[in-house]
Amino acid sequence: MAPSLKKIQAYFYGFLALYTLTGLGALILGNMWLQQSDEGGAPREAVISRSIEKAGTIIGGIVVGTAVVGIIGGTSPIRRKLFLVSFVWLMIAVVLAELGLGGVIWFKTLRMRSLFQSQWEIWPNSLKIAFQDMTSLSGYGQCCGYQFRQSVVVSGTCTTNTLFEGCEEKVNAFADSYLRKLYTSLFGFTIVNVFCFISTVILVQARNDEERYIRIGRKEGRTYMNSI
Repeated sequence: MAPSLKKIQAYFYGFLALYTLTGLGALILGNMWLQQSDEGGAPREAVISRSIEKAGTIIGGIVVGTAVVGIIGGTSPIRRKLFLVSFVWLMIAVVLAELGLGGVIWFKTLRMRSLFQSQWEIWPNSLKIAFQDMTSLSGYGQCCGYQFRQSVVVSGTCTTNTLFEGCEEKVNAFADSYLRKLYTSLFGFTIVNVFCFISTVILVQARNDEERYIRIGRKEGRTYMNSI
């Protein structure tokens, strides 16, 4: 294998490692969220639905699975061109899926207020209490109900005649921050995937050139060990 091809292969493995880590991260985090959703009461449940959590987990699993295809092709790019080409097409599908999921999450930020006002009424009391008692969000303290003295869950310092303001602003601030971090991470993963895609295409082109030189050399009587 030519030194230039080895160098390109090394870059490919570097980006492939990052690509694999994004998939593992999404897979592990998605499974953790799904388990927590079964327990209920986490404020995150108000921001992202179980279907989004499942979609993220599935995409993470697909990324890890496609990375295996890339690893197989990368170990012997001249012999295993089919694996590398398949990896390119699989990455395109992954990038489109990630962009689609990121778009869904981003679009949700545009209509949060109208969503949460109606959803507060159907949220379980454990989730409402989690928001009412939440003190970890900077700039927001105790609140009761969604709007002032409306739909208050009696718990702790919250009563039907409470003097605390409603949780509308706190819920929206939490959701906005959470969703922004989430879709920014998704688009960040997509950028990593694009770089991995480019490195794979370059590797495929380099192995094509190498294969052509080997075939020409064989016609001229030269021999190559472990080439094709």
